[in-house]
This record gives sequence, C-alpha cells and structure tokens, in this order.
Amino acid sequence: MEKNRGFVVIVIPLSEVKKFIAIDLVGGTLLYYLLKLPLHSMIAATAGSMVGPYLIRLSMKRGKKK
Repeated sequence: MEKNRGFVVIVIPLSEVKKFIAIDLVGGTLLYYLLKLPLHSMIAATAGSMVGPYLIRLSMKRGKKK
C-alpha cells in the first residue's frame, strides 16, 4: 500500500525578490524614518511604513494596466 506522494515546487523569480527587498524592506524603512523624524510619532511612522509599500505596489499595478 505504497502511495505516490507528490511534492510542490514553488519557483520565485529573482526579479520578484529584488522588488520585495526594494519596496517593502528598504522603502518601508525609509518611509518610517522620513515620517518619524518630523512628526516625532512612532504610531504615525509605523502606520505610514505599513501603508506606503502597499500604495507603491498598487500604483505600479495601475501603471502597467494603462
């Protein structure tokens, strides 16, 4: 009763990894500090660093459609 066990291979292109690093890690961190320094608010900077990369990705998707 040996079963054929398959496995799933997920391939992530290097361009997607680079895009993730540039937008989410670098962009989010940069946006955090750009908001924290003038506003002196950790809450606003944290919210901005979460929403900012999302808006960047959204604008990139809309730019490709046109």
